[in-house]
Amino acid sequence: MSTRDNKEVVQRYLQAVRDGDLATLEALQHPDVKWWVLGVGEFGREAFLESVRANLLAAERRSITVLSMTAEEDRVSFEAEGEMVFADRTYCNAYHNLLTLRDGLIVAGREYMDTRTLTA
Repeated sequence: MSTRDNKEVVQRYLQAVRDGDLATLEALQHPDVKWWVLGVGEFGREAFLESVRANLLAAERRSITVLSMTAEEDRVSFEAEGEMVFADRTYCNAYHNLLTLRDGLIVAGREYMDTRTLTA
């Protein structure tokens, strides 16, 4: 796939996050995807999706503003600011993600964020 195609997959992934669309998030991940999140560690597909169900989908509103996106070969990197509104709090953070794609699916993801906000 071209770098443009890979960026489009990532845009679809980000829109699914905004929409809380678990079916699309699942569909865009390879069955053997590996995720790594700063301060948390490595996840397989099912553990990552369970984390999404428990956290992301529990938010009443989700927004992600992409500040920049760059693609090279099979990798897409993006910087973003996110906000999730829950009944009892609002969670805001800044992110940098590096996603590796193969045949239109995410096969690896690395997420960097401000870990101070996890305990705030």
